[in-house]
Amino acid sequence: MKTKTQITILFLAVTLLCVVGKTSEGKDFGRRDAKPNVLFIAIDDLNDWTNMLNGNPQARTPNLEKLASQGMVFTNAQCAAPACGPSRAAIMSGIRPSTSGNYINRASIIHNPILNNSVLLPEFFQQNGYYVCGAGKLFHGAHFNGELKGRGFDEYYPSKNQDLPRPDVKFSSPLPLSGIKGLPKYTDWGPFHPDVTTENTPDGKTAKWAADKLVGGELKEPFFLGAGIYLPHLPNYAPQKYFDMFPLEDIKLPEGYKEDDLDDISGVALTMGHPGWFKKIVDAGQWKPAIRAYLACTAMVDDQIGRILGALEKSKYADNTIIVLWSDHGWQLGEKERWTKFALWERATRVNFVWVVPDVTKPGSVCDKPVNLLDIYPTLASLTGSKPPEKQLEGNDLSVLMRNPVASWDKTSLTAYEYKNYSIRSERYRYITYSDGTEELYDHEKDKWEWDNLAGNPEYAHIIKEMRKGIPDHQEPPGAGYKPSPKELDEY
Repeated sequence: MKTKTQITILFLAVTLLCVVGKTSEGKDFGRRDAKPNVLFIAIDDLNDWTNMLNGNPQARTPNLEKLASQGMVFTNAQCAAPACGPSRAAIMSGIRPSTSGNYINRASIIHNPILNNSVLLPEFFQQNGYYVCGAGKLFHGAHFNGELKGRGFDEYYPSKNQDLPRPDVKFSSPLPLSGIKGLPKYTDWGPFHPDVTTENTPDGKTAKWAADKLVGGELKEPFFLGAGIYLPHLPNYAPQKYFDMFPLEDIKLPEGYKEDDLDDISGVALTMGHPGWFKKIVDAGQWKPAIRAYLACTAMVDDQIGRILGALEKSKYADNTIIVLWSDHGWQLGEKERWTKFALWERATRVNFVWVVPDVTKPGSVCDKPVNLLDIYPTLASLTGSKPPEKQLEGNDLSVLMRNPVASWDKTSLTAYEYKNYSIRSERYRYITYSDGTEELYDHEKDKWEWDNLAGNPEYAHIIKEMRKGIPDHQEPPGAGYKPSPKELDEY
């Protein structure tokens, strides 16, 4: 029979365990023994105009900067393809475009046997006991809405047949707000009617859904929660307050723009993915207003990211959740005479790529090694202790660099657009080879804006020979396409 003193000691011990196991906010540190959750945040068309990548000092992205301070930023991260469809297909399958044949937006997933027979990332987590939920643009819209229809997800907002919540917006003037004739209507930009707030926009609704899920505390664990933010994808509409953050008279033109930049380039590079929008924007005297709109939309995106991350921070899941945030490719705002993404130069291929991994990444750490969005799938498999699909994944496990950002790393990063056009990025150089045999080489140690094409300089022949080792041995011909819906023809 226990004495009164023994009972008191036992009570105090149990109480102490409960206190140690939880903070005053209810965060359960005992959860570290369980499989980690995954918060998977995608942003569309966001280039390096963020505070953490310093692509434009006028950018205002404090929430992204805060996230970077909590984990690791990969400053030399590249997309697998500079277009939404093939970039996201590569991320979600772990398969290179050159292996799958999925090179452009209108290439199918379900009619491509290589991709359709793969274990897509949401399916992978389902198979490993995760509750998989998502909202917004995670796959390319036509792939999700018309082909996959929620494949691999237990729950999707607004539905498994529609990735983006419907907007409740209006405008003060007739469209297009830019006033430029001859541009597709989806290239427009400008502020919403003053009554419109972020709550009325698809991204505001996506962020609210994700935040509510996290704060609600009723997610089945372990979970994979994906939140896809659509902006700053065109059209660049945002509430007026975000335009007010960037007075038009203060807008500066891109530092990377040079009038004769294309003089040392020839062949396919001059026409590939080049719709001619930039010239129309400049001729209309709208270059600075268009830049302002991109900055405004980026600021709005940052607020949505802050809302999601703030909710995680307040939730009981904070201490056992991996955060990976990525943008699917970059965007050119006049560089190389482009107003688009479909190119193999730095501003089109460089992406935002941040990881916060409990007990692995160090706050405020930076890695300059060349990495790729293709690396997301194998890295998540490694960090969650889940066996990857056999003979499928072609990316690298980045946990090695997370633990030691200066570890030996002899890998380059490959980007493909259309058939047999490749960019290969090392720590110092970017090499581009096109289907017509033309080449480009840039030394980022001396030429961060890629103004001086060194491919014709014999002094760099040995560098080109080394960089060409990154060209894939197998180059799958373009796969089956799909017939775009009338709605998609109005999108970009």
